[in-house]
Amino acid sequence: MKYLGLFLDNQMKVLVERTESILYYAESDLSKDQGAGWIGGNAPQFFDDQDDLIHEGKQKYLFYLSLVHPFKTENMISIFIPEDYEEYLKNNMYPNCSIKVIEHPISTENIKEMFTNPGLKKHTISDGTLSNDQKSMDQSFLIKVGETRDLFKMKTIILRI
Repeated sequence: MKYLGLFLDNQMKVLVERTESILYYAESDLSKDQGAGWIGGNAPQFFDDQDDLIHEGKQKYLFYLSLVHPFKTENMISIFIPEDYEEYLKNNMYPNCSIKVIEHPISTENIKEMFTNPGLKKHTISDGTLSNDQKSMDQSFLIKVGETRDLFKMKTIILRI
């Protein structure tokens, strides 16, 4: 991750002051060595033989994405979603959220299709770019780390629904 030093130097601005954000994009034309992770495709090799860590009873999970942790370069963050879409819709808000987010050591993509989501085309996730939080409001992105929440706007949106 070529911007790592930049992220570590600005960790306070991203996580505490929330004046800066890290933006990630999905890119179909990048090689897997050029990005910070991937969406779709196979889960990291770390999850070989760890069905019990991912699946819960009858609830099966599919791999969604993996991303190098922006502040812990030796780790990744992987996300798994329920295979049962109705379960996912029923439990999609905190504290009843059925998505699994797991931090683990860096790992390459597995060749096994144990948790592969057949409906999700693989894309590389770009290296993150640092952006002013206000400027990022007008940009499209896949993942945003850090953000200033405007609770008044959130209430306005909720009231319109």
